[in-house]
Amino acid sequence: MNNPICFSQYFVNKQNVRSFNNVLNSKYLRSENDTAFLKNIFEDEKLVSELSTEVKEILFEIRENVTSCSKQDFKNYLVIKDVEHSLRTIHKADVLTSCSNALVKVIPSKFFGNNHNNKIFSKCTKLIIYSMRNQFLYLGNVIVKSWDFSRFPWNTIIDTLSPKILCHILHWIFKIILSAIISLNFYVTTCKFDNDENKLHFFLKNHWQRFYDIRISNMIISKIISRFEPYCIGKKTKTKYNLQERLKLKMLKREISKLHLVLKCNDDYRPIVRYKNESITTSEKYKIKERLHFLHILTGKSYAKIERHFSVLYTMWIKKNQPKLYFVKTDLSNAFGSISKEKLLKILCERHVEFQKKEKSLYKKKKFAQQYKEIVAELRKPLLIRSGSTIYEWKEGLVQGYKYSPALSELYYSYLDEIYFSEHLKKEDHDLKLFIRVVDDYLYITDSLEDAHLFLKALSNYRNVNFIKTFVNFQHPTIKFRQEITFLGYSYNTANMEVSRANTVFTGDMCYKISFSAAIGDLGKFLENRIGQSGIQINGHIFNFYHNNEELIWHHIFVTLCLSANKFCTILALYCDEKQMSQYLAIYKNRVTVKLCNSIIETLKRNRPSDFIFKYCINHFRYLSFKALLLCAQKTSKCNILVPYVNVELARSNCINGKWRDHSSRICKSGKSKMQAIREICKRADLKIIMKKFNDLPPGVQCFNHKKFYQ
Repeated sequence: MNNPICFSQYFVNKQNVRSFNNVLNSKYLRSENDTAFLKNIFEDEKLVSELSTEVKEILFEIRENVTSCSKQDFKNYLVIKDVEHSLRTIHKADVLTSCSNALVKVIPSKFFGNNHNNKIFSKCTKLIIYSMRNQFLYLGNVIVKSWDFSRFPWNTIIDTLSPKILCHILHWIFKIILSAIISLNFYVTTCKFDNDENKLHFFLKNHWQRFYDIRISNMIISKIISRFEPYCIGKKTKTKYNLQERLKLKMLKREISKLHLVLKCNDDYRPIVRYKNESITTSEKYKIKERLHFLHILTGKSYAKIERHFSVLYTMWIKKNQPKLYFVKTDLSNAFGSISKEKLLKILCERHVEFQKKEKSLYKKKKFAQQYKEIVAELRKPLLIRSGSTIYEWKEGLVQGYKYSPALSELYYSYLDEIYFSEHLKKEDHDLKLFIRVVDDYLYITDSLEDAHLFLKALSNYRNVNFIKTFVNFQHPTIKFRQEITFLGYSYNTANMEVSRANTVFTGDMCYKISFSAAIGDLGKFLENRIGQSGIQINGHIFNFYHNNEELIWHHIFVTLCLSANKFCTILALYCDEKQMSQYLAIYKNRVTVKLCNSIIETLKRNRPSDFIFKYCINHFRYLSFKALLLCAQKTSKCNILVPYVNVELARSNCINGKWRDHSSRICKSGKSKMQAIREICKRADLKIIMKKFNDLPPGVQCFNHKKFYQ
């Protein structure tokens, strides 16, 4: 019970919870099974033996209340009126009120002992309902430190055991009762409405089921899926099977992955299969890895990143006196579902034959021949998915979430690209061309307007081109114009070839972009992993003096440090007591002010022309790191306590506007000066003008607001 717990896993994506018996076996609610009921809560006979008579009586009363209140699946406690038939997100405040109404009836007031404990319980309920996907909560820290154990019934238990007993009871209430109230009345899931990828949305269960059934019906009519009869036998037919055969059929059904629908904008949706990783054995994982490696070799595509290709293009562009470049950015809709399985098998066969002809090693030939047979057998098997208790076969292409879909898709589209874009893939030494496709996203750059139009014409060979997301930087009668082209998290200025982070990386609510795992048990290490270089990408694509000027580089540095500072303040605001926040400043200094800044400096040194001198003082980086932290701490109300401490650090490192003698050009990890500063560098007039622009957070950056979060 001392470990962080993810309560959202018990009610997120739980579409098939039909009754309370799906959550808790009814045998535990029978009055003659007192011991079984208590063991279900505590999972430890020693703790059960230490329970006082008063606590047992309260727990048995909770059992009786649960039995009576769950008869209508807690629907009579909802405050949401089921009037609208359209699918809409339910406000979390209404969900909280509904759950609180039910919990008040289930849990007697004497369980808490006083109003103070009741408020702590209500706070915990609110935290769980407003939590994010896969967010872990430290139940011990939230409750045990604040709970008043001096009141009845907690004063009837041994002092050393009362916190442990309380944690077990509350864990059971939240895991079983609260999750049942939510999952029986609401469907909770993530959506693709915006960049808040970990935000949970609540929908009324019957509204979601209606939406889901209509979409499944449409997929059947469109022949995307079809019922797989061997698993779809009716109740009458089932009676002909013996018990062992029926159990076997039931187990086979459970092994088939569920089909989920992920909501997108404009009432669109994305079907996706979610596999359970824990159900795959180590040997199966090894086989999957081997097959994926085999498919990658058949694809024949290198692992070269976009940074390298763009750098080569930029060098050639400079040599040719910077001619106008024409950009085309697009993607394919339903890339996996549009794949023809028959054509895919032919491509697989053709590529395998080519490999066998070229390969000289008999060992590899034999090994890859076996891999080929296994992949073909896998593709010829029906691709089964489960919707409720009904099993369907996926008929059209591949489904998103299937373990081989990305690799097979890469093989398929790489082959077709060579046919459709053969002229665009050919590149002479003097050509200014860049063709990149990552999964279903395309970027094509050329110095010929005619070539750009020919690319668009060749692109029409694909029937599933998404023209809504297609952009060009030249006038076209049907396609949207855009000067800034965004691709794979980067933004390209098509006029001067400058590269920036796409604003989707740092705009929006930062709390929904952080992955909150069980590692929050050690908050220090969790902060180190999330705010350092492992959590924030540093590469030569944006920190590059070849295609970015110095002012833009300083802007990138500031944005990167704001990203780190915002993560730091968000994590502290969610998990740390205000009085303890200052002790984590040392982690920020080490991971951001020193290590992250050093990494940026090293990257800049590697990516600059030989005749260019980057004039800086280490304090410029240090100053910006604390400036970013100051701005985030000021706008994160729970972190306002950090402002005085940050101001002290800011004054020490402000060599542009501060006292010059207090600064140095090199600082060690402990913060001590290693090298005296150079006045001409520290007091640069041009840099002073640039630094004045960093008095506010970048546009779109939102700091954690607990009032807004819990609205």
